[in-house]
Amino acid sequence: GGAERQALYLVEHLAGLSECTVEVLTFEDGAALRPLLAALGVQVHVLPYYFRWPRAKRARALARLALLLRTRIKPDALLPFVGIHSKTMAQAWPFSGASFCWWNQQDEGRDLGGTPTEGRVLRKVSCITSNSVAGQDFLSETYGLKRESILVYNNGTPVPDLSTITTHWKSRPEFGGRQAVVMLANITPFKDHATLLKAWVSVKERFAEQPSPVALPVLLLAGHLRDSATVTALKAMAFELGLSSDDVHFLGPVTDVFDLIRSSDVVVHSSVTEGCPNAVCEAMSLARTVVATDIPGCRQALGAQGERWLSEPGNPDALAKRIVQALDNDTLRAETGEMNRQRIKSDFSIEGMNLFFQTRIEAGLGRTIS
Repeated sequence: GGAERQALYLVEHLAGLSECTVEVLTFEDGAALRPLLAALGVQVHVLPYYFRWPRAKRARALARLALLLRTRIKPDALLPFVGIHSKTMAQAWPFSGASFCWWNQQDEGRDLGGTPTEGRVLRKVSCITSNSVAGQDFLSETYGLKRESILVYNNGTPVPDLSTITTHWKSRPEFGGRQAVVMLANITPFKDHATLLKAWVSVKERFAEQPSPVALPVLLLAGHLRDSATVTALKAMAFELGLSSDDVHFLGPVTDVFDLIRSSDVVVHSSVTEGCPNAVCEAMSLARTVVATDIPGCRQALGAQGERWLSEPGNPDALAKRIVQALDNDTLRAETGEMNRQRIKSDFSIEGMNLFFQTRIEAGLGRTIS
């Protein structure tokens, strides 16, 4: 996921400093990151914890967490990466022996309830950071914090050499030689695939109405399908809208994401709530035009230059209009894609994000690390 990738960038950076030993604590084991962390020489600790457990079970797990930190890991600093885990680590922090703990808000407030406990720990952490204005607004408005006390940074986004990115997806049967619009997002209630499916009906109709017959574009939805109820509802909606399996493909998780993005003609991001979406930033770094919902996170990613591609939330007609506009104009797509790539280079560099983090850690520890 996005937050895990951002955390890995920081782990790589800190592990490369001679004065740093980095260890990773995870509440759920994951095969994807294990080999990457092993290659960096990073020790991994797994301690099961789930914020929706009953209170008594959470309390026991929190006690085990504090004991693990104090007796085995013995950290100088705790660097949780999403709000719900920041809440957990901040509660264990006073018993951990660490002198620094931040609250890092990598989403727009998901799974936080505005409780007194959350407010108390927020006011005690060493610093509060957020990768989005949406996250900053949530923390400020929900807990009465001064906005300026919440430090906002842009997610680090890799900018690959385009000559090294393959486009094998173009030859896949899902493309069929047609123009392709891709959305990369796990299918959950936090996204808005429903508005995109409704918009796709209009996209089909507008291409079918063109004087010269053209191959209808295809919509590819890439992302985990673990939320079976949402997936089932979306497939039923697609059927009811008259969209066939030739019009829309539910791809499931995709490993060669950069290939898929470069093979596509347009990337779309339809969502009801976001921090700063990594999927949008990654598409921008690969010089793709991005059509997105006009919410703070997407606006932050695209910047002023991308406002023309923002669509009113929940408005399928507006979304369809922008998708068609992008598909119809090869020159405009190419120019927009290059502007997007330059924006990522200048405003969303991994180096800039890591320097921001290192500066915060050094200030909290009261010493320079190198």
